[in-house]
Amino acid sequence: MSHEGSSTSTGTWEQVARADDVPTDIPLAVTLVDGRRICLVRLHGEVFAVEDRCPHRDFPLSGGDVVAGHLECPWHGARFDLRTGQCSQGPAEGDAIATYPVMQVNGIVLVGPAAATGIDSSNSN
Repeated sequence: MSHEGSSTSTGTWEQVARADDVPTDIPLAVTLVDGRRICLVRLHGEVFAVEDRCPHRDFPLSGGDVVAGHLECPWHGARFDLRTGQCSQGPAEGDAIATYPVMQVNGIVLVGPAAATGIDSSNSN
């Protein structure tokens, strides 16, 4: 199940959702100010943010499931670690998706710039 959110920018961190709106173990699709799409996932009380694009076929991951700390692509079953973005199983094994730092301030989820690991689709040619 996918949800749609929006974001507003404050410096290098973007306000992307109310913390209460991020469900547990269900990806929440959010579009950043620059047009990139990410997934927010709450797992064991912590919110993670990852790129909403499987590198295998460019399908959105927001329709997938959360399985054992991984976001699973709903189309071909590739599984991406929510902490590192690394694919541990499936046709994209060895690839990675971008991960984003997350902080919560006064009940608001903020997402920072993409981490150095993973693939940042905004830089694709």
